[in-house]
Parts: sequence; C-alpha cells; structure tokens
Amino acid sequence: MSVVGLDIGNDTSCVALARKRGIDVLMNKESKRETPAVVNFGDKMRFIGTDGSAKFSLSPERTVHQLKRILGKKFSNPAVQADIAKLPFSVTEGPDGSCLVNVLFCHELTSFTPEQVMAMIMVDCKHIVEVEAGTTVTDCVISVPAYYDEAERRAMLDAASIAGLNCLRLMNETTATALAYGIYKTDLPDSDSVNVAFVDVGHSSTQVSIVSFKKNGMEIKSHAWDRDLGGRDVDEVLFEHFSVEFMEKFKVDIKSSKKASLKLRTAVEKLKKMLSANAEAPLNIECIMDDKDVRGMMTREQLEALCAPLFSRFKAPIDRALADAKLKPQDISSVEIVGSSTRIPSIAKVVEEAFQRIPSRTLNSKECVSRGCALQCAMLSPVFKVRDFAVKDACPYTVEFFWDRDGEQSSQALFEKNSYFPSTKSLTLLRGKPFKVTAMIRELGTKIGEFEIGPFDVPQNMEKAKLKILIKMNLHGLVNVEGVDNVVEIVEEVQREVSMEDPAAATPSTGDNAAKGTASMDTDAASHAGAEEHSNLEQKVKIKKCSVPYKMTGVPGFNKQKLDEFFEKECQLQAADNLQEETNVKKNALEAYLYSLRNKMYDSLSPYIKESEKDALVCTLQEVEDWLYDEGEDTTKSVYISKLEELKKIGNPIESRYNEDLQRGPAANTLRQAAEAYLAFSKQDSANQPQINVADRQMVAKEAEAVLKWISEKEALQSSQEKWMEPVLLTNDILKKKDTLDRVCKTISTKPVPDGAAPSKAEDAAPATHSTQNDAAPMDVENSEEQQTVQEQAMDEDKQ
Repeated sequence: MSVVGLDIGNDTSCVALARKRGIDVLMNKESKRETPAVVNFGDKMRFIGTDGSAKFSLSPERTVHQLKRILGKKFSNPAVQADIAKLPFSVTEGPDGSCLVNVLFCHELTSFTPEQVMAMIMVDCKHIVEVEAGTTVTDCVISVPAYYDEAERRAMLDAASIAGLNCLRLMNETTATALAYGIYKTDLPDSDSVNVAFVDVGHSSTQVSIVSFKKNGMEIKSHAWDRDLGGRDVDEVLFEHFSVEFMEKFKVDIKSSKKASLKLRTAVEKLKKMLSANAEAPLNIECIMDDKDVRGMMTREQLEALCAPLFSRFKAPIDRALADAKLKPQDISSVEIVGSSTRIPSIAKVVEEAFQRIPSRTLNSKECVSRGCALQCAMLSPVFKVRDFAVKDACPYTVEFFWDRDGEQSSQALFEKNSYFPSTKSLTLLRGKPFKVTAMIRELGTKIGEFEIGPFDVPQNMEKAKLKILIKMNLHGLVNVEGVDNVVEIVEEVQREVSMEDPAAATPSTGDNAAKGTASMDTDAASHAGAEEHSNLEQKVKIKKCSVPYKMTGVPGFNKQKLDEFFEKECQLQAADNLQEETNVKKNALEAYLYSLRNKMYDSLSPYIKESEKDALVCTLQEVEDWLYDEGEDTTKSVYISKLEELKKIGNPIESRYNEDLQRGPAANTLRQAAEAYLAFSKQDSANQPQINVADRQMVAKEAEAVLKWISEKEALQSSQEKWMEPVLLTNDILKKKDTLDRVCKTISTKPVPDGAAPSKAEDAAPATHSTQNDAAPMDVENSEEQQTVQEQAMDEDKQ
C-alpha cells in the first residue's frame, strides 16, 4: 500500500511518496516534479497534466485550470464572478446554485462539476504514483488552503472519492509545511517552545502561520491569509500594462482575443521570473494576433512601481497572524518563506520588514507541502513507524451554533478561532419537542448545515427532556454531530450497606452478653420496626441515556448516490481514454512502418525486392497512406492492427532477406575461423598435451574439416542466388553449426591434465625424488578410463 501526499495547487500539483528511506517527490513523464493542474477536453479523449498544458495554447476554451478558485463555491460568489471574467473556459450556474464547467468534449457540449474535474487531476497524480511505485494508491493526505471553509473542504473530499482515493486527512498547506520543517529538526527544546513564522505566497493566495515547536511536536498558534493576493496578481498587473502599451504602439487589441491574451499572460509570467534575478528583461511575442509581432522592455524598478499597491498588501496577513498568536516580531525565532512567488525581491523585502529579520529558505518552496502531507499520511498509516511528533492544528474560523429558546434565538461558539482541532464538544439543551440546531461560520456568515434532532420521549413529571449533543470537528476540519443522548435522571432507594468500620458492629459478643444483646435487639426491632427500616435506606440518582435520532440537512456536498454516479462516469472516461491512447499508438505504429518501408525500398532494401514487384508494393503503400488520411483517420484499434499486419506480411520477408545478408558474412567468418583453429589444434605435437590421445585429435580434425566443407558449399550456393530470392544459407543455421562444433571439439581441446600425469620432456631431465612405477600405474589406468569416457561422450554427441 502506497503512502502518498498530494499538493494540488491552483496552478500546479506535486506528489510525494513515503518510502523506508524517506520522502520522495515523484517526477512525471517529462521528468519534472511539478505537474500542471490542467484538464483539456479533446474531440476523442481528455488530456490531463502535462498533456493538457501542451493543448492549452491550441484550445484555451477547452482547457480547465485554476480550478481551486471555484471549487466548492456558489456561482453568485463575487470572487467567482471576478475569476470567471478572466478564465477562457465557460462557467455557468448549476441547478443548486453551484458552478458548472462547460466544454466541447467529443463533439458535444458537456457540463462537469468542479469536483469532477478536480477528481481528474487527482487521477493523474494517482497515475504518477502507480507508475513510480508499481502499486495501486488508495490512502492519501491532500493539502488545502487554511482559509478553505466547510463547503470547499467537503468539495475536495468529494473529488477524492470520485477519484477512488481514501483521504485520511485534509491538511492545511502551512501546517504541512511546518511538519516538513519541524520533524527533521534535532535542536528543538524539550520545554520552552520556539516560534517560527511560515509565509506561503502561492499562485493565487498568500497564507501566514505562526507555529510553536518543541521536541515532541508542534502547535499552530494562528492562521492568516489573503485569498486574492498571489503571483498571478502580479501577472495581471503586467498584463494590463502591456495590453495598453501594445494597443498604443502596435494597434492590437489583446483583450479581444482569448488566444492573444493567453500568449501575453504566458509571456509576462516569464518576464516576472526573469526580473526576479535581472535588473531588466525583454518581452517579445511573434504573431500575437493579425500576423503582428510585439516587443517591449521592462526594468525591475518599473515592476516595483507598478505593483507597489499590491506589494503593500502582503503586510496585512502578517500583522493579523502575529496579533492572533498574541506575539510580537521579536518573539519569532525564524521566518520561512515558501511558494512559487517568494522569489520576487519586493515580496521578500516586505516579509523582512514585517518580522524585522531576514527570512530563510530552508525548505524547497515547491515541494515542502507535498512532503508534509506524505509525512502525515505515514503517521496515520499502519505501514510506517514514524517518531512521535504531535501536530496540533488551529481552527481557521469560529463555528457557532444557533437554536430557538422560548421564541428567542440563542447561540454558543463551540469552536473558537485558533483553537486546536480535532476536538469534541458537548451542547446540553432542555427541550420538550423536536428542534433544530444550526451551525454557522461567524467570520463568513455562511451556514454549515442544520441538525434536526428528535423525536424523543420526555420523562414523567418533567416538562422537558435533557438532551446532550456531541459535536466534533474532525481531522479534515469538518463539523459533524457525533450523537445525541436523552439524559434521564432516575432516583432510586437502595439498602444502605453497613460499614465494617462501625464500632458497634465491629465489637464481638460472646457468652451471656451475646445472648443478652440479641434479646435486646429483637425487642428494639419489634417496637421500632418502621424507624429501623427508614434508617437503612438511602436515595441514589442513576443516569440513563437513550439515543435520539438526528438528521443533517443543508450540508454542502453530494450524497452517496451522486458520488457513486460520478465515480462510474470517471471510470468510463478513464477506460475511453486508455482505449483511445492505445488506438493512437497503433495508428502511429502503422504510419511509422509505412514511411519506413517506403524510404528503405529505394535505399537499403532495393536489391532485396524483385523489380517486377516494386511497382505493386509502391501502389500498396500509397493505398494504405490514402486510406490512413481519409477513411482511416478515425477508426478502431483493431483496424489499425489489421492494416499493420497486412503490411508486415509484405515487408517482413524483404527485411528478413536484408538482415540475413547483413549478418551472414560475419557469422560465416566466425564459423570458418573456429573450424580452422580446431583443425590446427588437431595437428599439434601430442607430447605437450599427453592427456589428449590420437583418437580424440582425429575426431577434432574430422569435425573441423566437415564444417569447412559445409560452409564452402553453402556459400557457393548462396552466391549464385539473387538477393531478392529466399536465402539458402541462413545465419541461424551457421550459428547452430558452430554450436555443434564447439560441443564436440571444445570438450577435447580443453581437457585438463590429470593429477600425477607423466611429466613433459622438460620435466624428464629433473631427478625423480618421490615418484615410483607402482605409484604411477594406478594413475595411468585412471587416465585411460577418463579418456575413454570423454571419447565415448564426444562420439555420442557427434552421432546426435
């Protein structure tokens, strides 16, 4: 099971995988760690991620991007309306007031919910992990901005469900960054905490968090943000500037064309990055519209002057984060800046002035969020053992609960802003009939949902029931009712237990005193029976709890039936994409083979094609090409496979003759050299190799001569053939012949000298000090037997 962290940003996404050796950020098929969060809807299939980004400039109205700006929001939201005006694709209002993305897909106008499109991006991230890890992905932790409310968080969970992912936790982005920072720190104190500020300037928003670290964990002190302040806002200022400039200089209305606007936005984004490291940079765009080229120049001073009002806004979230954490800049030990837009010098300068210290760049600004999510997933997964490091996150908003009380509305804030979660709170109310409790976010004034409680029984002799409501904010930051109990207090009279420590009870009675005492007690019991019975009873209150039914209504998100429907739809789209991908591969293979065969038939393959057959082959290739760009432009995978097989039936024999002619000569030379070497070996002086007898040498010579004769005859026969004719001497036959030759001859030629064998002539001159005739005789017998065995084996192999 893979342990995965997903950081799906407004512009790009990043995927991290937990392994035994640590956290790895995975690369996509373009060997990049960041993948565009883009979905392009084509005529036959979807293009997601890097493929979708490549289609962006060709069909911007079909390319969905910056999806996090509209996910989980109502169409009427002013922020949504502001974003829609700048997006090239169509967004309309759905039946429930939500947003719908409308694109031309497979030649039909199709509507998708933002959750469905976000699920497509998640599936692409999932595919990256499956390719890298080789296993399916189910459990994951997904990052969300800290400012996401209930509806936006539920929308992200719905998207994960549609993608077939089990999200263990929705983790705030700055919390994930802090975890990736703190868990590897070895110098954190045990008692006193260290305060660190994290400033994340992303594509469309800025977030600031103050985090308190200790050796055993971290606590989020505060979250602050600006939803509409990010790198793309700098791009927008530059876009407006150059739109006006190009209108004056080149008389082109950039805003009137979506493709021209896209080209300019892409160019100014590159210009912004160049000005982060250079004092000035050019901007050149060819054929932006009406076949006109445009060019411009900008300095860093001009950029800072244009964006001065924008840069001044970065201080506000920093001040709010410090105020909510009840800290001063002097209390902050370190400042970490992350995010794709923190490379702009002016932004780093504002951060430095606000915290009165130079910000650090300890973390990888583009990967830290995904790494933190993967670490959190490893902590929650039973697969990994991670060191104990507590993560206490803070509520971004105050959650209030409202209910009617005697005709008046009452409320209570159960989850205060910046209080820790997950946490469970209880709400106790006295009610005589079913009622509703409404949950709302105080700062936004938006409703989370209503909880209808009842019916329930009112205890006897009571006007109202005492109801205890358990409410939990879970790991995702979502509020849910965990249960409702009808608490009933029952008063019962029970027999009092006499303590063994009572002196009267503890004093033993013996003899006559015991009998007298007994008689006295009997008399007292008879005369005062009522009083005795009353004194031995006491009242006890027992608590009885009965579960009360409740129902959640008005909660944002899809029901299970709708989620299952979207999941099935996504599976169908994936199957269609895979089939089209395979079809494209087969079509490309057919096209590549066709052109390759046509080029070779006039070059390397020309001698191997009969002249009378060339014209027919040219006609066949032309017919297939005409079909491919006419009727075969859009057909099924099986048809492409069939056409390719038909061409290979013609082309493969030709290429086989060419390859045989190319390989036959070297193979024949190798065989001839081996046979000549074995023949030379058979003629060597036997005195130097006494272990090889005469019969073995004759066998080697016989085999070598036979091979030389065979190869000479075959080569002579092959040379009389035309190249376009089927060969009579195949490379494979030559290799087999050499293998047979080696099996017979190599065994004999490499036969080792037995231990104690007769010395060579050079050794005969030396005096024999230890050898005797009796000692040598058994060795000679053994040597003869060994030679006979090897000779028999060689003869058997030769017969075979």
